[in-house]
Amino acid sequence: MVAAFPVGKLVYLAVKHVSRPVAKAVANGAKRSEFFKNYVCIPPARFYNWSQTQIKMRFLGSTGKVKVRALSEDVAVELGSQLIGEAVIFTMASLTIVAEYTRSSMASEKKEAIKAQESQKLHDRIDELGLMVEQQSTELRELRRFQGTLHTALTKKGIKGLPSLDDHSRV
Repeated sequence: MVAAFPVGKLVYLAVKHVSRPVAKAVANGAKRSEFFKNYVCIPPARFYNWSQTQIKMRFLGSTGKVKVRALSEDVAVELGSQLIGEAVIFTMASLTIVAEYTRSSMASEKKEAIKAQESQKLHDRIDELGLMVEQQSTELRELRRFQGTLHTALTKKGIKGLPSLDDHSRV
């Protein structure tokens, strides 16, 4: 039996691989700018560390307040830049999925609109043909009535040898 190909793991590794240069660029930005470091990189890293520690302690059965050790500035900058890099990659992937879904939906709607338009044209043509048949039936009845009147008039005048109205097949 052949083992399944781990597509999920491959995608995870690809995202990790792509997020490294972004994280490195964010870390370099944090090293150059105190504002970027103090207000963009470090707070998410410290929050992540705090929430991760809280969750781990809850799973281990701790019910009391847990004191979380603060991360050092270097570790917080590194972790924050990784988090921001992964957030950027996740956002780009999400936007790509949304854009593809929107494009696909619009194409599908366009196809449906074309089908509805063609269907409406066929219904209109059927209605038009129905009216034509009705009009031709009315004209045919009028012609038969006229033929009958003409036949009666000619018979009264004594013209003989006229074919009877029943000799012609009705349409």
